[in-house]
Amino acid sequence: MSARSKARKAAFDVLYSAEQRSQELPIALAEYESRETAKREPLTELGFVVLLVNGISDNLSEIDRVVSANLTDWTLQRLFAVDRAILRIATWELLYSETPADVVRAEALALADEYGSDDAARFIGGVVGAITRAR
Repeated sequence: MSARSKARKAAFDVLYSAEQRSQELPIALAEYESRETAKREPLTELGFVVLLVNGISDNLSEIDRVVSANLTDWTLQRLFAVDRAILRIATWELLYSETPADVVRAEALALADEYGSDDAARFIGGVVGAITRAR
């Protein structure tokens, strides 16, 4: 697994954990950073985790608007927290980074395969594809 993939997984963990604990993203990120820097071998891409989570936190309303606009027969609130976190990461990368769309989609699918339900990858792939086409 590449360092960036590990960073996306860590960002997913921060987003999911924050939502489950009803915690603000900056607080969850600070706790994660504290734990990570205390490790003997911290994640090499910690800066990317910080960039992702802060970027999502700073642009959450726009990210959620874009995700919502590309959902069919679903609302953002109705999504599983896992799917919501993955879509927020992918949408931030599509809108605010130079990461190629095919990499964003592949990384989102990998997270969905690992953490989501049986249908999560297909659902996530469809939404990410719709967002990519709408850009």
